[in-house]
Amino acid sequence: MNRVAAIILMLCLLLTALPCAAEEPAMTCEALAQTVLQSATFRELTDMTERYLEKYLIISAEDLDEWVFKRDATRATPEMVLILKVRDGADQAAIRQGAQDLLDEQLLLYRDYQPAEVFKLENAKVVENGPFVALIVSPEPLVSLNALGSGWY
Repeated sequence: MNRVAAIILMLCLLLTALPCAAEEPAMTCEALAQTVLQSATFRELTDMTERYLEKYLIISAEDLDEWVFKRDATRATPEMVLILKVRDGADQAAIRQGAQDLLDEQLLLYRDYQPAEVFKLENAKVVENGPFVALIVSPEPLVSLNALGSGWY
């Protein structure tokens, strides 16, 4: 019986000595935005205000846990990084549609204003991953979308 107790005790000691798997850090809008911004050579992007967010996406910032909205303030390019974390209970489909409507509107504007920049908008898309909604308009669209990582659709 002492042998069994000794083996059980040794197993318990071994199990407590094993390192625990490190938890993956939680995604934040700011961390995702920084990853995307490092993926390509964006123009200098300016942080947009809550008022701008609500006006152009036709959503309420109260429906978001956090958000990042950066764009070329000169409007010489349509480049932007928009990442939204939708609050539980908010209408994520409506928020995604607001981002899609912004993309569609920018596409119409830039066809006449800056036709050479239209490819950035044509290759941009609104994607989701869990509670996150993102719209990336980049000088290197595929590279920047891939920078978000897996799980975005």
